[in-house]
Amino acid sequence: MKSFALCLTLLGVLGIGQALCAQSNSNSSSVLRPGDVLNITVFRMAELSQSVQIGEDGTFSYPLCGYVKAGGLTPKEVALALTDELGKQINQPQISIFVSQWAKRTVYLLGEVNSSMSLELPTYGSMTALQAISAAGGFTEGADLNNVAILRRNPNDKTEIQRFRLDVTALASRQSGGDEFILQPEDTIVVPKAPPVYIAGEVRNTGSFYIDTQRPPLCSEFIARVGGLLDKADAQNILVVRQVEDGTRMRLPVSLVLNGPGQYENDLMIAPGDYILVNSAREIYVLGEVEKPGPLVVPPNKVITASQAVALSGGYTKLAKKSGVCLIRDKEVINLNLKNLYNSSNRLDRDIELQNGDILFVPESMW
Repeated sequence: MKSFALCLTLLGVLGIGQALCAQSNSNSSSVLRPGDVLNITVFRMAELSQSVQIGEDGTFSYPLCGYVKAGGLTPKEVALALTDELGKQINQPQISIFVSQWAKRTVYLLGEVNSSMSLELPTYGSMTALQAISAAGGFTEGADLNNVAILRRNPNDKTEIQRFRLDVTALASRQSGGDEFILQPEDTIVVPKAPPVYIAGEVRNTGSFYIDTQRPPLCSEFIARVGGLLDKADAQNILVVRQVEDGTRMRLPVSLVLNGPGQYENDLMIAPGDYILVNSAREIYVLGEVEKPGPLVVPPNKVITASQAVALSGGYTKLAKKSGVCLIRDKEVINLNLKNLYNSSNRLDRDIELQNGDILFVPESMW
């Protein structure tokens, strides 16, 4: 039901070069085509009244007229043409034509619809692409709404298949209508599967994942779906790479740092085919005489000092020389005295703020 409702609100036509939106009567299901059977009645001339079937070439044979074109015309148009031709030999013939049997007018639906099937077009009137997809139960969750295709055989060259692209999402920006693509007999609607979303970096589960294209998730929702961020993740510097129609790739930054309850700095709706890259948060290395030496991950937007880094690393060992702590920053070496740091407010200036990539070394005391 959800898919059915969405396709009632979201099917539009994009990128169709010909004027398919205003198709003539020749494209209507009610025009004549091969296989239709016509009853032709000529007033007061029973010998010319007969039943004929339209052949594969769109014509039928009729006395005194040879082969008469009928395919692509309405019964009324055929009657007028036959009257003109027969009138060359008979004075003011009165001809009426009705269809005693219609050939099947079938369209086919394949791919990501809830029920792949064939449908019969109405004898009178028309059927749009939207109506056909709705009859098939709507799209599946993985349908590529940007690349629905209509395949149609070229009436002038039966060996050539014409392809028309439908962008389902285009209707979202339209003020009215949008479903104006009129189907013709033997059309095939192909709904491809949307490409997956790829995610790599500091998340619990990396790889490719399919999304519900009719309800695309936000980046925050998608990351939650794959297990969330790791402790090392930099939530402020997530990158979404997206390919646009001209083939180029856009870099879209995302920041999932909370500004308030459930409010992120810069969230983004994810599209099929996106690549999500979650970078590592900055790391500080605390080595030497601490209980848990090694890299220390610093959350985004959080500043820690040298003494805090030591505390986060489990604190000093019994052999630590607190007065001889060494800070290595790039090529610079800074000596720190962290002994009795909090005994006086004047000594707090020794507690320097650390930066990404800093190495804090706590040496062993010899005494």
